[in-house]
Amino acid sequence: FILIYTAMRKIIFSTLFAICLVLPLAVYAGLPEAVSYLKSQTLDDWTAQALVAAGEKVDATPLQSFSGSSATDYAKRILSLVAVGENPTSYTGVNLVEALRGLAQNGQIGETSLLNDDAWGIMALRAAGYSTSDGLVKGAAQHLLGNQNADGGWSWGVGFDSDTNDTAAVLMALVEAGYSVSDTVIQNGVAYLATQQNADAGWPYQLPCFWPGCEASDSASTSWVISALTKLKLEPLTWQKSGFSPQDFLLTLQTGEGSFKWQATDTAGSQAMTAYALVSLGGQSYPVARGSFIGGRNTPTVLADLEIKSLPDSINTKVDSQLLLEVILNNQGPNVAQGAKVEITLPSSVELFESVASQGNFDKEAKRWELVRLNNYASAQLSLWLVPREAMTGEIIISASAIELDINRSNNEAAVAISVLAPEATDNGETTDASVKVLGESITNCEITAQSVEDTLDWLGYVLATPADTALWYVDPVTRLRYCLTDAASTYQALGIFGLGITNDDLARLPSAANEPVTVEPAAIDAQLVNRLKGRILLQVESVGEAWYVNPIDGKRYYLKDGVSAWARLADWKINLAEANLSAIAVGKLERK
Repeated sequence: FILIYTAMRKIIFSTLFAICLVLPLAVYAGLPEAVSYLKSQTLDDWTAQALVAAGEKVDATPLQSFSGSSATDYAKRILSLVAVGENPTSYTGVNLVEALRGLAQNGQIGETSLLNDDAWGIMALRAAGYSTSDGLVKGAAQHLLGNQNADGGWSWGVGFDSDTNDTAAVLMALVEAGYSVSDTVIQNGVAYLATQQNADAGWPYQLPCFWPGCEASDSASTSWVISALTKLKLEPLTWQKSGFSPQDFLLTLQTGEGSFKWQATDTAGSQAMTAYALVSLGGQSYPVARGSFIGGRNTPTVLADLEIKSLPDSINTKVDSQLLLEVILNNQGPNVAQGAKVEITLPSSVELFESVASQGNFDKEAKRWELVRLNNYASAQLSLWLVPREAMTGEIIISASAIELDINRSNNEAAVAISVLAPEATDNGETTDASVKVLGESITNCEITAQSVEDTLDWLGYVLATPADTALWYVDPVTRLRYCLTDAASTYQALGIFGLGITNDDLARLPSAANEPVTVEPAAIDAQLVNRLKGRILLQVESVGEAWYVNPIDGKRYYLKDGVSAWARLADWKINLAEANLSAIAVGKLERK
């Protein structure tokens, strides 16, 4: 049995580790309702942590009264007080941290016959500021390691059968104690969880089980496991069964009021199940925050190190050319950044035409990007399409700040300045750049001398041609100029130049033509979004950059696999105009370095 189990563990773990970073963190419908439900309930330790994990400010007054006695009682209250920004050494009138340490027996936390108090005790001490080298943290971790069952899991107590809930808690505690996915003990625990997952992608309390109903997946077990996998950076979304993820299963247990049921057969949800689910669906784990309160200190700890990057780091452009500016916000940890805000300051001469954020909301008028939270060691991206209407010089300023989860909630800030350089002029007054490649400039059948600035709104996003010409002209809705596509190579180049980044959620709300590849699950069609994107070339920013064209004729999206297929499909949709009418649309030379 041990040899079979070891081989199975290696297969399971190597597969999971290989795909753990494939999928991005999703934003789930139903979380706002869960937050609203929890805010209507009496505050307790689990609810406080869940609301903080969701970016809410919490009035900690109900947590000031404490009457617990066990190590787990103390641990839970320490975790919740640190989460809401209160000092666990003084807020309740009792130094909860020292009291927890005072419950140590034989170098471990709490009762020697228990394991769950060691798991939550480790997390509480780490949240309060103790390091992995602390003697009690190390002792409790050794107690857990010495009581791992042969199947790789842990129970709530010494000598009992493994269960998913306590295994998940122990895995999170061991990470806090300095262990990682490269350690065999962690791999064995993960392999045990893999053997416990049901066909609905959720987890039960334990398999096999010995009491009625325990074999069914439930919200508590599934939530704890999701949080543990998140902490181990083993993306829970990849743990799919029949195309459904653990998160998908968990959402089937949400009620109309926003709460979560324990099991599908329950008639109502509960506060505890909702709190567990909110933390896991929000991409969080335990502890949800850390502070520094060793010896009763009341000082802040830097918990979120924000970094801003921009691509490119300088801009050399000219009037009416299309610019793509990528703003990347990184949280370098060690904890979550709450309430992150990114302010964009643009020169007055530039028009902000389009924007797409990988998460959060971007206010186009205020030029402000807001995220409820940015997880530890996570990144978010904002794509901005800019069109200078006059010569642009100076700087584009991008600044970010976030509320840290520490006692003083001090702001963590970062900023970057992008130099805007006016293009050099030639003797005839035109701008030039030796590194610029102009799309289609050397193609003779693309050169039409007669040009004007007449209104081209009727043809924005269309593919045009003349009966006597083999070249295609794409009228870019951003610059309102037409650009020549002569073959597969130039068309492939155009996909990257004109492509507008789009999230999978937004792409799913666009109707797909028949027989097109299914790269996202269809959602309810958004007519307003369809109208806004007609004629645009789209690139999936959450995938590998698949290209789509929203045909302005029927409003449906069509897949552009590569330059060859894109050229052929665009040619099928071309509209022939008389040369005199086509010449009325100004020709653009799109520069791309």
